[in-house]
Amino acid sequence: MKKFNLYLLLFVLTLIPALQSCDLDDDGYSLDNYTIAMATVKVDAKSSVYFVLDNGETLWPAASLVPYKELNNGTRIIGNFTLLSNTQNGYDHFVRLNDYSTVLTKDIINLTEANKDSIGDDPVRITDLWMSGGYINVEFDMNLPSTQKHRVNLVRNTTKEYPNDGYIHLEYRYNDMDDVTNYVGRSIVSFRLGLETMNTLPLNGVKIRINSAVNGEKIITIDFSNKYKSAASVAPLTNAVGEKIN
Repeated sequence: MKKFNLYLLLFVLTLIPALQSCDLDDDGYSLDNYTIAMATVKVDAKSSVYFVLDNGETLWPAASLVPYKELNNGTRIIGNFTLLSNTQNGYDHFVRLNDYSTVLTKDIINLTEANKDSIGDDPVRITDLWMSGGYINVEFDMNLPSTQKHRVNLVRNTTKEYPNDGYIHLEYRYNDMDDVTNYVGRSIVSFRLGLETMNTLPLNGVKIRINSAVNGEKIITIDFSNKYKSAASVAPLTNAVGEKIN
């Protein structure tokens, strides 16, 4: 499971008061044990919220220490969960939701001559990049803005010709809006890969071009462990990039 150093620290610090209990529930689950993981929010036909981890496991929130805010269908979160049970009522686990942070979630878009200036191509400082749950996830540092929101996008560059090599060719683009301060922050964004919409079969993986603030233009390759069959077959993969990419 991916480690989010900053997020782990924030969760642990904020949840210490809520995690002092050493009681055990009837099934032997300790209420002071918790796990932190990325998940996607799902809303069922009865408008009830549940979560799907990037490994495909489903979590039903039988209890929550925090109110539900911005938990719409398809929202990505980094959640802090206490496991309360194993498989029950069609879910892999019943859980207590201790806390969560929403993750910026976007679709892959087309880069064209008309929008390339607004999409931008400013240098990026990526600290991690991986695929899981059918998403490309990017963790990055940036100099925080004073007023303008910065823009991050994962694009198909329609102004370029790419080789027909069995890879999905994408570009990570950043626009700092010419508004930066000396304060540095870390953030994370998830991009829906949408493999079911890709026409090239079989797919070997994804190649992502970045404009690194350290290494200049660079290609990051994520190889699929199996040939593409369906979006569901690729969703459980977690392909962390082992090389330094910032």
